[in-house]
Amino acid sequence: MSQTITPPADKLGNISFISFTLTQYLGAFNDNVFKQIMLFLALSISADDKQGVVMVVFSVPFLIFSGMAGLIAERFSKTNVMRASKVGEWVIMALGTLGFFLESWPLLLFTLFLMGTQSTFFGPAKYGVIPEIVKTNLLVKANGVVQMTTFLAIILGMAFAGILKQSLGSDLWQAGAVCMLISILGIATVYQIKSRPANRPELRVGINPMGNMRTSLKKIWHDKPLLDTVIAASFFWFSGGIVTQAINNYGRRLLLLNEQQTSFLLAALSTGIMFGCLLCAVIERRIGSKNTIILGGLCVALGEGLLFFHQMPPAMIWFSLIMAGIGSGLYYVPMAAYMQAKPPMGEKGEILGAINFCNYIGIVGSGLVWSGLIALEIPPNWSLAGLALSLIILIVVMLPQLGHLDESLDHAPPQADA
Repeated sequence: MSQTITPPADKLGNISFISFTLTQYLGAFNDNVFKQIMLFLALSISADDKQGVVMVVFSVPFLIFSGMAGLIAERFSKTNVMRASKVGEWVIMALGTLGFFLESWPLLLFTLFLMGTQSTFFGPAKYGVIPEIVKTNLLVKANGVVQMTTFLAIILGMAFAGILKQSLGSDLWQAGAVCMLISILGIATVYQIKSRPANRPELRVGINPMGNMRTSLKKIWHDKPLLDTVIAASFFWFSGGIVTQAINNYGRRLLLLNEQQTSFLLAALSTGIMFGCLLCAVIERRIGSKNTIILGGLCVALGEGLLFFHQMPPAMIWFSLIMAGIGSGLYYVPMAAYMQAKPPMGEKGEILGAINFCNYIGIVGSGLVWSGLIALEIPPNWSLAGLALSLIILIVVMLPQLGHLDESLDHAPPQADA
């Protein structure tokens, strides 16, 4: 019997999209609790800042397995891939709980590697299923909601990680147990997403972990509008990796804050991103996608640049972080919607896997660059100022070429709001 295909919905208030958003929220919360605790451990296990090691270990699986993950997202039902990934998340969190109990840094790093692997396979299915759940003209709004709730999860996850690290001391296995419980909730929500059929069930998935990555990267390379968008988006992830490590160092070693207070700095940044994602659909309708991205980039550059002055009043530091966060949401959401809409059905998983690969080149790069900055003893406020300058250069050189985003996301007729 053939499976009945549910067409994309014309509003966001449907069970699949709500369940998808909850699933993404719970996964992002778990990832950030665990990763932020690891970053704090990396700051304390030696005199040197080892956060770059954590970022690289978490990100390397995206470079190794993104090609295969893209193929699997097309060969099998995206909903089934997401379900398997969420079950895998519970197993990985159980291993992390053991790592905290044994206080084994190598086992925790291995757990982090597995977390990155799980996220690698979850990503193409996750982003590829959004255009199957909602219509194209709702993609900006859908991505705004998803990114907003994701960054709400990041806010709460990072803040919760700081509280746990500060209060539990050496009993961090209890934090791992909480993450296991949250994984169970994620398994419950992912099964509420209506099943989708596989787009290319005849597709052959070999043992090469890179899959058809070379072919997919060539497709991106020869599609100039998509290539420009991917480069700009990958810089976003590179920048985000640097900022996370810089703010942790900034709070602990420049502002002399404790771990909980430092987590709240990152929570302020993520609060701004959440509001930027929420505002994006409204602003994008008025000034267009390209101008929204440019406005967002300028807000990020100004916010990060102000953080150079670390002796300014705390209220100004918080204001700068929130401004940079709002700008980040405005910068990224239109590009995320375009990258989901652009690949044809049947190729979305592979192309999104390749885009994931490019994004995580940026994140791996952020770990390596940060390790280099630490080796050169460059203070975090100087790093943030350099990042702001780099973004302004990117805006001047590349972002004016992104006018294609305005054309691609407006071709569908408007629908009623959710």
